[in-house]
Amino acid sequence: MQYMRVLIAGAGEVGFRVARDLVYRGHEVTVVDSNLAAVKRAQTLDAQVFKGSAASAKLLFDEASLEEADLFIAVTGNDIVNITGCSIAKKAGCKTIARINNPDLTDMPEGHEIHQLFGIDAYVSPDELAMHRIWQILSRPALTRLEHFSVGKLRILEVRLSDSSPSIGRPLGNINLPPHCRIVLIAREEGVIIPKDNDTLMPRDRILILLSEYSELDELSDALGIPKEITDERNIKRIMIAGTSRIAIRLAEQVSKRYKDVEIYIAEPDKEMADSASSQLPESVRVLVGSSTDRHFLREEGIRYEDLFVAATDREDLNVLSCLLAKKEGAKRTVALVYQTELEYVVQDTGIDTLINPKRVTVNAIVNRATSTDEIEGMEELEGGDASVREFLIKNKNGKTGRKLSSLNLPDDTLIAMINRDGEAIFPDSDSVLEEKDHVLVFTLKNKLPEVENFFH
Repeated sequence: MQYMRVLIAGAGEVGFRVARDLVYRGHEVTVVDSNLAAVKRAQTLDAQVFKGSAASAKLLFDEASLEEADLFIAVTGNDIVNITGCSIAKKAGCKTIARINNPDLTDMPEGHEIHQLFGIDAYVSPDELAMHRIWQILSRPALTRLEHFSVGKLRILEVRLSDSSPSIGRPLGNINLPPHCRIVLIAREEGVIIPKDNDTLMPRDRILILLSEYSELDELSDALGIPKEITDERNIKRIMIAGTSRIAIRLAEQVSKRYKDVEIYIAEPDKEMADSASSQLPESVRVLVGSSTDRHFLREEGIRYEDLFVAATDREDLNVLSCLLAKKEGAKRTVALVYQTELEYVVQDTGIDTLINPKRVTVNAIVNRATSTDEIEGMEELEGGDASVREFLIKNKNGKTGRKLSSLNLPDDTLIAMINRDGEAIFPDSDSVLEEKDHVLVFTLKNKLPEVENFFH
């Protein structure tokens, strides 16, 4: 693992979690924030912490030792401060990553790029990341595309096993799965499991399945007793969106442009905000004045006919409540935006189909960009950060070539789920042999990450 000195501007939820993850991986971290409460919280980390503005060159150089940093990450709640800090850091020779929420700041004129104008090597937008995830759900709701990995067709299928599943009570090694898929994670009340062949599936297990061939979905459904409607490409005809947040407006706008035959409804209890949203959106989007937590309103507007219900207000409690209500009243699939990992953990088994945490996906994207190396090529967090998937490039110097997987002495709770060899997705067994230039996809628990990264370095 390549050691870095990292200066982080902003110690809010995103900044704190980025700092915590980087400290956990053994990097030297310095944090700057102007908010006293955020500073005090950051002081619980094994990091240097300074109170002050991230846009202050004097603070960054004189106190935070900017000239010694390898990487500058700007994640304050102020886009201008983030851009200013990155511009200063770039002059000091740092690589830079910025969180930018306002799309107007990233919409560059023709012939110009953001790094040229602002000195930003990479940026992340929480809204865009959340939007991207919702967009995936529009086609195959149960399938999530794995980003940042060399095999572009990879998907994760998330399902909950029913009591009647033919796989219940059987060791994984005895379940006849199709050749291009692998159960990579099991989530139960007692925690997350990276499965082995002798692990037995239980009723109500929530399992994550890695797959590379859509053609095997029917066979997979039969093997695990998954209803076909979960794995089929869903023909969505009606969407209701709760709220008029930036994400809600942009989602309605983009869906209306892409899917002309989809009926789109927005529910907003505040008439003034509803009128404002209506003026921004095409006539095909119907804006309703009413609360998504009012079951009478939902019934009147035909919630039982909705193929997809997306709760995208700025209040996560309302998002959770409205999704639970919409599901109870007949909505086929529900999506809720949440902003706290703790709430995400508490409500993940309540019946809401998909929880999207823009802050968590932002942290994942930043840490992915910050820690990618020649050996570590891609990464994502799973189950609220309790588990991770990493892609490693196998080189001769790694000492892993020419050896069977059974002889590698992998860290505990670690699974090599797939090998990408010259573009071919191989789902290996214990006798499979690694070759130079293989890209391996590894699933592991969070507490094993440093050990796993060092193992493949």
